[in-house]
Amino acid sequence: MVVKADRPPAAGPLVGVRVLDIGQLVAGPMIGTLLADWGADVVKVEQPGIGDPIRKLGSHSGAPLWWKVNGRGKRSVALDLRRDDDRDVLRRLVRSADVLVENFTPGTLERWQLGYPALREINPALVMLRVSGFGQTGPNRGHRAFGRIAQSFSGFSSINGFADRPPVHPGIPVGDYFGAMLGTAAVLAAYSERLRSGEGQEIDLALYEACFRVMELMTATYDQEGVVIGREGTSNTYVSPVGTWQTADGKWFSLTASTQPVAERLLETVGGRELAVDPRFATNSARVAHRHELEPILAGWVGAHTSEELTKICDENDVAYCFEYDIADIFADPHYAARGAIETVQDPQYGPMRMSGVVPRFGRTPGVIRWTGEELDASRDDVLDDPAWNAAP
Repeated sequence: MVVKADRPPAAGPLVGVRVLDIGQLVAGPMIGTLLADWGADVVKVEQPGIGDPIRKLGSHSGAPLWWKVNGRGKRSVALDLRRDDDRDVLRRLVRSADVLVENFTPGTLERWQLGYPALREINPALVMLRVSGFGQTGPNRGHRAFGRIAQSFSGFSSINGFADRPPVHPGIPVGDYFGAMLGTAAVLAAYSERLRSGEGQEIDLALYEACFRVMELMTATYDQEGVVIGREGTSNTYVSPVGTWQTADGKWFSLTASTQPVAERLLETVGGRELAVDPRFATNSARVAHRHELEPILAGWVGAHTSEELTKICDENDVAYCFEYDIADIFADPHYAARGAIETVQDPQYGPMRMSGVVPRFGRTPGVIRWTGEELDASRDDVLDDPAWNAAP
């Protein structure tokens, strides 16, 4: 087996776990990225000559920057799963795999004789996570979907933005990332159960359900009160004070007070004890009911101070606040630097590349970014000659 130079050894709590990532774009592959960060040996299966479409997305210059991050720590093997011989190669790898992650349209793998029952015959211990927009069952199962579609169908986008404007979708596919986080947890739960039972299992993850899961307050409110919580700008109906306002020097400044003591400190800071004990603002329910009276007071207070002044005042009074950061602010922030939240990884094409670090932080078995996303099919020989991928579980 050829070992590529300048690659650190695997590290993290999942060293020794073998994962096949046969998905594309964001949700499925992000699960493989997280598992690789934590030490798993992740083999990324891509279409020959084309690769994962994420190689072509996300950069104004056309450079494969998103792939460099999303593909980090994975070994690329190109297989055309529409071909019998390449499907046979995948089946060979499945024999040694602990986990397989896919996000094809439901029914696709079954047409290729690669559905879970067929793969289970090869490896009964396989944990197979199936990610799709609408799930493996139901009338919408065959509908094409991406993170944005999941956000819409789940109701998530209906609560984002201002009431008099269209629903707002973030600049990243949060539906895919919600699915990736929940899918990663599901894989680890199934793998943990397998250590007890010796049996693998199939996991059906619909992206819209991952988004819907975070809508728990909206679900309970509609079920019990018949109230549809909609778009409320930078405010909300369950906590007050909360909002985002512009400072005297043009910065956007967010305040929130989700507990009574923090709310009292904030109101005293803004308007003295008189404001904190005002019956309209003395409790959270009262503040929510009168938030349209309270928010202009906060907006005026923020707008009367500079960023430097607000920082000093809020720090001195233990108030929860933050300026709205963009990515340039993040790269310059000392807390990010002190935590090592941005790591530098050497890339053969770009040299030093800075990217988000491995999270969360394992105290005894920390993970590592072993390399950036590699060239298509770069690890074919490494993987196919690797003894770990050539032995039955």
